[in-house]
Amino acid sequence: MMQRLRHKLAATVLATTAVFSAPASAAAVDLELVLLTDVSGSVDAADFDLMRTGYRDAFQSASFQAAVEQGALGRIAATLVYFSDGVAQSIGWTLIDTATDANNFGNLIFSTPRPFAGGTGLTQGLNYSAGLFAANGYEGTRRVIDVAGDGSEGNVCAFSQMNCVPLQTARSNALTGDVTSINALWIDDRTFFGDDPGDTINALTYGTTNVIGGSGAFQSIVQDFAGFQSAILSKLEREVNPGNNVPEPSTLALLGVAMAGLGVVGRRRRHGA
Repeated sequence: MMQRLRHKLAATVLATTAVFSAPASAAAVDLELVLLTDVSGSVDAADFDLMRTGYRDAFQSASFQAAVEQGALGRIAATLVYFSDGVAQSIGWTLIDTATDANNFGNLIFSTPRPFAGGTGLTQGLNYSAGLFAANGYEGTRRVIDVAGDGSEGNVCAFSQMNCVPLQTARSNALTGDVTSINALWIDDRTFFGDDPGDTINALTYGTTNVIGGSGAFQSIVQDFAGFQSAILSKLEREVNPGNNVPEPSTLALLGVAMAGLGVVGRRRRHGA
């Protein structure tokens, strides 16, 4: 009770401050989160069911809901974007302020149909997602794109190409705009993309080179879609409440490489001068 009261008091202070930097219609939240999810052809029907089940269970878990409550404001806003050859905002921006909100959002992800399949258009997905923050009705302390997928960019670069300049440009544009950080969860269930010695592309190196970046950016990998559930829960908890997480040494090393390549990026406020 006292913890929730402290959150509400903090929310009052921050919301009052936000009046001077954002329109009255923008709701203050701890986090604006885009779930940018791969539905390319390598994600079959069984894989897709495992992913949406994992999302549902993560949002409905007590530990995730506690992480949301522990934020300064105790609420976040989230949206679901699917990408392959095309890109679609399959679930619009949704306020998650209570356990009921989180449960409903999880059920909505589970019941939302797959819009398409095709190639892996990660560049298009990043560009699209970066544009969703500007007029979404929320003003977050942090703005995060959460990538989940099982392959490298295959539309504007060859899938076997480690250095994908258009994807790097999409990342840079996002981070110099409204996005605080881009994180990634990779699924290694094929021989072309993962962290096994025989894989065509090392997913973690690829993510560092082309995808993740910004303040506190991180990535992780699981060996199949069956591991998605626990991995996405850990990832979401870390994104919602980063102060309660200590990166593993391997993650810190990868992050150091990524930040060295990107430099320190100053973000503009959407409603600032």
